[in-house]
Amino acid sequence: MSEIKIRRVGRMPAWQRVPTHLILAACALSGVLYFVRHELRIELPGLSGHGVLVAHGMSSAFALLVFGAILPGHLRAAWIAKRNRASGITMIVVMSALMLSGLLLYYGSEEIRDGVVLTHWIVGFSAFAVFALHLVLGRRAPRSAASATE
Repeated sequence: MSEIKIRRVGRMPAWQRVPTHLILAACALSGVLYFVRHELRIELPGLSGHGVLVAHGMSSAFALLVFGAILPGHLRAAWIAKRNRASGITMIVVMSALMLSGLLLYYGSEEIRDGVVLTHWIVGFSAFAVFALHLVLGRRAPRSAASATE
């Protein structure tokens, strides 16, 4: 007889969750490394400033891809179930602010660059706390028998 697993509403399957977390971690790590190297001017052996920035730009493109990929399933299911809405909305706001500020860093005018850089750093570092909170709140949420799968 098969074992019945009770899953949380909106929980992504492992095949989607693991790459999503790895991609977001790569984007976050490359952002921190760039901050350390560029803003704090700390030399990192074996890492060039340009190489770290390229890694951050590439991983951010994939982060946007996974962000868009989770919206139809993960977000929709949790929204309908009225679960984890506040931290979910905060995640959307943070990701959208990072996306907009990243685009402005690339395409924006020089007049706004300093403010955009500061905004990107602040929002980027706050994303660590927001994402961790979203994960913790999601794991603490009660399991739903309605989402049981065999």
